[in-house]
Amino acid sequence: MADSKASVEDGEEKAFNCIDEANAIINDVKAHVAEICISSKLASDATQIYLNIRTIESATCCVQVTSRGFKIVSSLYDTVDADKRMAAKLHIDDVDAAEDDEEIFETPYALLDKISPRYVESFGNQLCQQLRQLQQMRTEFLEEEEEEEDAD
Repeated sequence: MADSKASVEDGEEKAFNCIDEANAIINDVKAHVAEICISSKLASDATQIYLNIRTIESATCCVQVTSRGFKIVSSLYDTVDADKRMAAKLHIDDVDAAEDDEEIFETPYALLDKISPRYVESFGNQLCQQLRQLQQMRTEFLEEEEEEEDAD
């Protein structure tokens, strides 16, 4: 990570802080996936990091995270499928499949929305729960205000 500090000091584009970004992503989505962690086998640097994800449906993938976005690079943990990337570059096999391999998602939520139908359900359920809690807090606050007004 020392290289990222040097590039910032040299006046280049501000370095993408992958470890901070990866930890923020993990904290944001961990309640909606079975497992998510930084790959301990694939090398990370100032421009990219790899996450291993297992969805609620038990599908696994390895995701490359860069400043451009999120790209699935393999259906296996700690792996980058060189064959698929090469096939996509050479337009070999199924063109649609090759294009899917190169799809870059702007957010981890868009990626999970595409690969995990139960992610959407889990996220929606959490949002509903938070809204219920907010409604309850609001109701309690209004009741307290009414009690104070009645006491006056």
